Amino acid sequence: MTKNNLKLYNILFPIWLFWLWPTVIWLIILPANFVIDTLVLVIALKVLHIGQAFAVWKRSIVKVWLIGFVSDFLGAALILAIMLLLDAVGSPLNTILFPGTTIISIPGVLLSGVLIYFFNRKLSFGRQELTAVQIHKLSLALAVFTAPYAMMIPLYG
Repeated sequence: MTKNNLKLYNILFPIWLFWLWPTVIWLIILPANFVIDTLVLVIALKVLHIGQAFAVWKRSIVKVWLIGFVSDFLGAALILAIMLLLDAVGSPLNTILFPGTTIISIPGVLLSGVLIYFFNRKLSFGRQELTAVQIHKLSLALAVFTAPYAMMIPLYG
């Protein structure tokens, strides 16, 4: 495989690209993310001893789920931009093997986590009957435990 073909292959098949391009994998990703978001939200509600946990879940889970996807998409877009920038400047960093994949994915995962926190804080829980501390802790739990860490996994070791 020539160097130019390898670069094209790197752009076409990184794992985070699943967030940018709809595929059959989304039939697994969509319900799996819903289950993960539900588990994190329900556990956080229980740990924080928030009454009416089911009502809070019911009013917020769709927003939490959609915010997760929007945030993951924006994180993946940042990774793609970094990858294209590195390719444009002729960086020797191999972005499909470890540690290259992980290094360029960290900013995207961090961006996704930060967006999950702020969007949930404002949109999912902002109008709920929760204290500012409860909103902060719920949003933080979602940001930490639902950030797209899988984007840092290289396809090849």
